[in-house]
Amino acid sequence: MPKQMITKLNRRWRVHLVITVLWVITAGFFSNFVHAQVIRVREFSLQSVQKYAVDYSYETKRSQLDILGARKKMRETLLTGFPQLYSSVNYMNNLELATVLIPNIFEGNFDEKIPVQFGTQHNASVNFVLNQLVFNGSYIVGLKTAKIFRQLADRNHERTQLDILETVTNTYYLILVAEESERILSSNLQNLERTHYEIRERYKEGFVAETDADLIQIAVTKLKNGLQAIVRQKEIAFKLLKFQMGLDLNEQIVLTDKLEDILQRIDISETEDAEFNLEQNIDYKLLETQEKLSEMALKNEKAKYFPTISAFYSFQWNAFRDEFTFFNFKEDWYRTQVLGLNVSIPVFTSGVQKAKVAQASIALEQAQNAKIQASQGLAVEAASARSTLDTAYENYLNTKENVELSKKVYDATLFKYNEGVASSLDLTQAHDQYLAAQSDFIQAMSGLLTAKNKLDRLNSNYQTMQAKDE
Repeated sequence: MPKQMITKLNRRWRVHLVITVLWVITAGFFSNFVHAQVIRVREFSLQSVQKYAVDYSYETKRSQLDILGARKKMRETLLTGFPQLYSSVNYMNNLELATVLIPNIFEGNFDEKIPVQFGTQHNASVNFVLNQLVFNGSYIVGLKTAKIFRQLADRNHERTQLDILETVTNTYYLILVAEESERILSSNLQNLERTHYEIRERYKEGFVAETDADLIQIAVTKLKNGLQAIVRQKEIAFKLLKFQMGLDLNEQIVLTDKLEDILQRIDISETEDAEFNLEQNIDYKLLETQEKLSEMALKNEKAKYFPTISAFYSFQWNAFRDEFTFFNFKEDWYRTQVLGLNVSIPVFTSGVQKAKVAQASIALEQAQNAKIQASQGLAVEAASARSTLDTAYENYLNTKENVELSKKVYDATLFKYNEGVASSLDLTQAHDQYLAAQSDFIQAMSGLLTAKNKLDRLNSNYQTMQAKDE
């Protein structure tokens, strides 16, 4: 092969190789670009999390089905008082006709009994019956009860929404506190690792003992373990929040609200001035509805002493054949019509109905006592929640101040250690006190947010609920 041809071929292969490499790089770039477009991160503020959970959580769907069931039950109760039309088709094959004995009227011998058979072998009938309820005390009470039952379903739905709001708000706060904990521990770890590096260098130069470096190393390891635990807790909290919202667990979300902003919005004076409105508390309203249902149950049992009146109309065709020829429409069918009225009067029930009325009366009294007890308990709970919030807020302010003081002590101890005045034990103790103060501060933030959320739940004080009311 000539040398020029070989050179040409080599050149072509080099061009082909360059094109292939460029294609692979371009394809990889676009693949990564498309993949980046597919992974969509959704942002949620606290209010948007609350709204999404109220609209799409599993508990909301269950509660909505309860409301739908209550509507269908109310419709069922209403329609029982409407006209009811029934139809039936009957066929009977008399394999052997019944035999009866009658006096022998044919020969005038009345003392003699002769066997005879009446009827035909094949009988058929088509029947239509129309029933209409005229009066029934239980039906009238049932209509009112169905409305209250629907009201109960609505209030249960409202309670479910409040439970969802309380739950997702607590989880949202939990994640923000975990993120703040992670930030604080990460900052402490960086500072401590820098201090550890400086001490190790001084140890290498012979200025400090090896135990000094070892003590700081122990503190670094302890801090790393704590940071890893916080990261894992935050991941679990994110999954829990997505589950509570009704989101896919694999969906990526970020929280947009800042912990500091939420804490600044807490107005203690506003919560102290606000009075607890018992009539607006959902738990109390549910007990009121239960009391009404108990009243209706008592009325229903008493209404069973009244008669039940219903009217009916029957239209029937009958056919009698010696052979099965019912599909021969030239043969006769005989028509029957009946119009009537049924009056059912309870006369004697051996005291059963009286016992049922007594039981319903006791149930009503129990419901009334439960409502009174709950009203007192809710008032105590509201006062306790306000007191808990006040205490949590004071604890938050105190622990925040303690963090600043412990930081000053730690910085001063670190300076003294670098000057050779303080020991490594003093330094680690100061650092442990600083970490403990930060831990107390984090717990105080969590306690304050939980107490505020508890009071909001009692007062139904959520922006999502208020927006719906408006």
